[in-house]
Amino acid sequence: MSETINIGRTIARERHRTGITQEALATHLGVSKAAVSKWELGQSLPDISLLPRIAAYFSLTLDELFDWHDELTEAESAALYAEVYALAEQDRTAAHERLRALAAEHYSDANLLLMLASLLTLWAVGMATPLAASPDQDGATGGKANAPSDADALTDEALALIDRALEVATNPAILFLAQQQKATALFQAERHEEAAALLEPLVRRQDAGAPTMLLASSYRKLGRDDEALELLQTERLRAANFVLSSLVQEVGMRDDAAFAQTADTAARAIFDTLGMGEMNPFLSATISFEVAETLRRTGERNGALSALERAVKAMIDAPVDPDTAATELWDHLNDRLDPTRFGEAWAEHKAHQVDALRAALRQNAAERILSPEWRAFANGDARYQKMVASLEHAIS
Repeated sequence: MSETINIGRTIARERHRTGITQEALATHLGVSKAAVSKWELGQSLPDISLLPRIAAYFSLTLDELFDWHDELTEAESAALYAEVYALAEQDRTAAHERLRALAAEHYSDANLLLMLASLLTLWAVGMATPLAASPDQDGATGGKANAPSDADALTDEALALIDRALEVATNPAILFLAQQQKATALFQAERHEEAAALLEPLVRRQDAGAPTMLLASSYRKLGRDDEALELLQTERLRAANFVLSSLVQEVGMRDDAAFAQTADTAARAIFDTLGMGEMNPFLSATISFEVAETLRRTGERNGALSALERAVKAMIDAPVDPDTAATELWDHLNDRLDPTRFGEAWAEHKAHQVDALRAALRQNAAERILSPEWRAFANGDARYQKMVASLEHAIS
């Protein structure tokens, strides 16, 4: 953790902003110009008795003058997130209390605040973790004794942390992430007008593709090929995920068998050619399930069952430990995607998360294909019965 008091930096910033010279400030405070210079260079600190006078001179509060930041490393933030996440699986009330304590202790750490806000939004939609339904959602008991708060209150708490992150963040990437996260929280709370209003200026920016390619070209000219390759692969991964996700969403919006089959063919070609199974092993199942549902609704029996077969197979065969080095298309993202770079606690958390996600998705798949709609549609088809047996075996 890096704890810094930036009085000198604040003095220099405010002095330049107001057009005051070091000599004028020194005269006002009754100190030497050299003393002011040392403050601004971080070589010394003003005497404590001078702090109220300096703050008053620039119309600042003492908090603003100190510009104090408590900054955790990425590994420290990841470890704290993993701690609260794991605690929530055992005792969500205790996890909520711990989350609030961490937020209060690190109220100027935008990155940690966003991570904690993400947990609150997950709890707000009734999930004990991002992957598994909360025990207190069990319909048999009907109780919520262990729930930390109602959904609206959790969402409001998350939004308050996000707004604080927007206040204290200076990194443009963190600011952009905070805006996206705020829109996600609003969307999950069904505050769709607010989410759309926040997202529209983010989405309708100029295309970032041209400056990305120019930056990659600049890196090449500078002999920084590794940075160029990482940038290009990162952008390619983002674009591939967007294309696949957009096809999934459009298939779900249109009860159009022809479009679903065309989109399915395109998605499978992209998925296989780019080796996306190593990057996102569950995406193939998501696409195939959406296609299967559309074809079922439109009465395309053979196509629907074929798509469902692919979905079930992808769900069962998803690798336990995806290997991002399996294809040269992503070879410069290995270090970036390696969870151990944030520490062992984060790596263990991510491994647990993937296991829990796999189990939850398999359970969801089983419930989906055992629905009355699919039972009536499949009408005793042997392929359908085989899929049911495979999933039941996988979740047993």
